Amino acid sequence: MGKRFFTKLFFVSLLLLLSGMQPGRAINFNGPRVPNTPLYDSKLFHFGFSLGLNFMNFSFRTDEIGFKRDSLLSVRHRSSPGFAVGVVTDLRLGKYFNLRFIPTFSMGTRSLEYTTNRTGRGVDTVRHDIESIMLFLPLEVKWKAARMNNHRPYVTAGFQYTLDMANRKIENASASDPNSPDYKMKLSPHDVGVTVGVGWDFFLPYNNKVAIELKAFFGFMDVLTREDNMYTDQIDRLNSRMLQLSVTFE
Repeated sequence: MGKRFFTKLFFVSLLLLLSGMQPGRAINFNGPRVPNTPLYDSKLFHFGFSLGLNFMNFSFRTDEIGFKRDSLLSVRHRSSPGFAVGVVTDLRLGKYFNLRFIPTFSMGTRSLEYTTNRTGRGVDTVRHDIESIMLFLPLEVKWKAARMNNHRPYVTAGFQYTLDMANRKIENASASDPNSPDYKMKLSPHDVGVTVGVGWDFFLPYNNKVAIELKAFFGFMDVLTREDNMYTDQIDRLNSRMLQLSVTFE
């Protein structure tokens, strides 16, 4: 994961914290004497849904010797924004801890861009787009701070299983020639990894709450399928990464 990923993480986290402020007013931690939904945290279970915007990307390690042999100059990864929708199930474990399961569907596109210098063709750039329809199954622990009247910060951490349903469909459907316009790079449909996140809860008057959350996913598995060509075989390891900003209604 490059510096740009951590830069995005820092600035979006800063925006998340500032979102609790009203323009022109300081945060009043004493606020009203009677908070909204005072018994909300006493519930054993509660449910909801989430809507999010994510950036799915890669972290990879390359074979430098193979670069020289195949005249491959560089490989870069790019991502486009994707949309996610999930269902929230929350179990109260204690005053400050909850266990959360949030099955989420997400659609997005990741790309690998190759720069080559081959005899007779000169310097050329080839971009392979990888469209994904993902099912995320995260199981996370939420640690929440004490309420500050009608809002509070929290952090999350957990494990996630990921199923890429789009790449399951193209395993035997795309062209085998990497120079064909119909060629699609294949990824393993399965991945596991860890999630970490930060968020802010806002309690509403009608026995519910809304939260803004920023979460990152770090995949453990090498998801690239090698196909005996310069675009796949010179990558030693390809791991999934994701940054997601979401709003939950519970």
